[in-house]
Amino acid sequence: QIVIDKEGLLNLKTAERTTQLGLRELAAAVHKAQQGATDPAVVISADRNVRYETVVKVMDTLQRDGIARVGLSVQLAN
Repeated sequence: QIVIDKEGLLNLKTAERTTQLGLRELAAAVHKAQQGATDPAVVISADRNVRYETVVKVMDTLQRDGIARVGLSVQLAN
């Protein structure tokens, strides 16, 4: 899971730990985390105050680096 906090910082959450990364390191870190995974899907979660453009940049970066299964985590408003 990739979490984008309210300041726009990226955090890669795996079962073992959470690592703060820059956009340039993200794809390599995701590839490394996916090694040996049975379900290599990536889910992006973002704080509600994060600009949509930031989320799109993250998705684009991953897809350009060959990470095909990228989705968004959404919470519906009540």
